[in-house]
Amino acid sequence: MNKTKLTVLDGGVFTTIQDLGRTGFRKYGVPVSGVMDSKSFDLANWLVSNKKNTPVLELTMIGGMYRFDSSVNIAITGAQMNPKINGIEVEMNKSISIEAGDELELGFTKRGCRAYLAVQGKLNIDKIMNSYSTFTIGKFGGLEGRTLAKGDELNWENEDELLEVREAPKDQIPYFSSKISVRIMKGLEWDWVEESVQQQFLNSKFEISSKSNRMGIRLEGESLKVKDRQMVSSPVIPGIIQLPSNGNPIILMQDGQTIGGYPRIAKVLNEELWRLGQLKPGDRIGFELID
Repeated sequence: MNKTKLTVLDGGVFTTIQDLGRTGFRKYGVPVSGVMDSKSFDLANWLVSNKKNTPVLELTMIGGMYRFDSSVNIAITGAQMNPKINGIEVEMNKSISIEAGDELELGFTKRGCRAYLAVQGKLNIDKIMNSYSTFTIGKFGGLEGRTLAKGDELNWENEDELLEVREAPKDQIPYFSSKISVRIMKGLEWDWVEESVQQQFLNSKFEISSKSNRMGIRLEGESLKVKDRQMVSSPVIPGIIQLPSNGNPIILMQDGQTIGGYPRIAKVLNEELWRLGQLKPGDRIGFELID
């Protein structure tokens, strides 16, 4: 077995270790966590011949800079961050052969919000509750439950031979638009808003707030009125759209709480959630109600 070390020279804005998240612990108040864009995550691991749920680095808005100490295959998917190796631009969505001493730099995203860096092999960190995912609010998982910072070192074990170079089929590479529409179902408290407000919600294009994060995507637009009723705290999951008293909807995401006290007016379909993970502040979103 070969060993690969990655040294963080610049951790970017918000870089964490993530896999598909932890299940079976929500009854204890533990969120799922995990990657915000599962489609890009799966593609990154396929490109370096890793198993499906192998942890990767999730890079948000600005990727940072990293140095490798040995030869290894890597892949970068998701948001376009203009990756460079030793100052020379490299392609995303294909496996890249790294040599000892190479430095990888990822800049500010042009399209999308999050990129994914997969390294061939097994990352040497401990699982917490059956997952490698970082939950920064709870300060556990990943690397000490926090974002990566300058001077951090990560180690992988991989096969003696580099595996085949792979390139993603063009029809498997998503295009990240700054204006999207996603499909939703009615939530349990959908009828808590008047029919006119329901139509207002469905006809609106909301802007993504700069206050959005891995807990929830906050939407800004014309305020929606909700009936003055007392809400008992109830279970929530990623994709639930809550309507707080200020009338600005919140879409709960991977690090979102397990119980909420705001009306659950709708639920984004699971197969659309990866698209939400690529929305950045200033982007716009609309909703299509399905039966």
